[in-house]
Amino acid sequence: MQAASAPVQIAGNFLGNLVKRRGLILNLVARDFKQRYVGSTMGWLWAFVHPVVLLVSYTFVFSVVFKVRLGPEAGTSNYAIFLFAGMLPWLLFQETVQRSANSMVDYSNLITKSVFPSELIPISIFLSNILNHVLGMLILLVVAASFTGTLSAMIALLPVYIVLLGLFTLGISWLVSSLNVFLRDTAQLLAIVLTFWFWFTPIFFTADRLPERLRFLADWNPLAGIVTAYRDCILLGRWPSGADLARLALISIATFIAGGLFFRHSKRAFGDVL
Repeated sequence: MQAASAPVQIAGNFLGNLVKRRGLILNLVARDFKQRYVGSTMGWLWAFVHPVVLLVSYTFVFSVVFKVRLGPEAGTSNYAIFLFAGMLPWLLFQETVQRSANSMVDYSNLITKSVFPSELIPISIFLSNILNHVLGMLILLVVAASFTGTLSAMIALLPVYIVLLGLFTLGISWLVSSLNVFLRDTAQLLAIVLTFWFWFTPIFFTADRLPERLRFLADWNPLAGIVTAYRDCILLGRWPSGADLARLALISIATFIAGGLFFRHSKRAFGDVL
């Protein structure tokens, strides 16, 4: 009975911590966001410049230099927009997971010298990255609307996919941040895993371009589902498949719960190791 109630408990604790410790979370988010741009002349404006530079560079390289052409299944003939729509969710996931891997070590003084809810650190990193993600999303929507002349009402589903991406990302972030406390090679191994993961996610191509024998990699890859969903909402205006959405939700929630349980169990020894 206790094991069966664990998923409900971890979900309840998560929501309870968000509400009860919202002030601390906001302070952590503000601290993280400021630290990225401390000492820079433009400050937070770099969060706006970075996605613009990405979009312009993609447009030049793929539309002007390589003259890449897309089929009708892509939803657009503009490869830069197609690529940017796939890169945005991946960058949110990658940056959150990579930065979370070292987060327990980075905050070791706080964790070891006080009763600190360390599970909130990956959450604050994700929320800080969301700010950049939203800016990039706004730029993408404006460019897509100017190129196509309209936007589908399906973009209203984007928050749903961001939540699912957040659940999956937090689950992985809790896992790697815990492992890195005990195995300091975790962050380096993670970089290798993310490199392979990146190339097996249909960012530079549509999922149907994968060979049939490798199609399962996209079917059970949550990032592949998120990337495809972003493009469906923004470029194709297509309603999601019920089966695909259910599978994505199942994997995201299961990863969130598993990562949370692993972190809760591991954090008891953080003080001894850090």
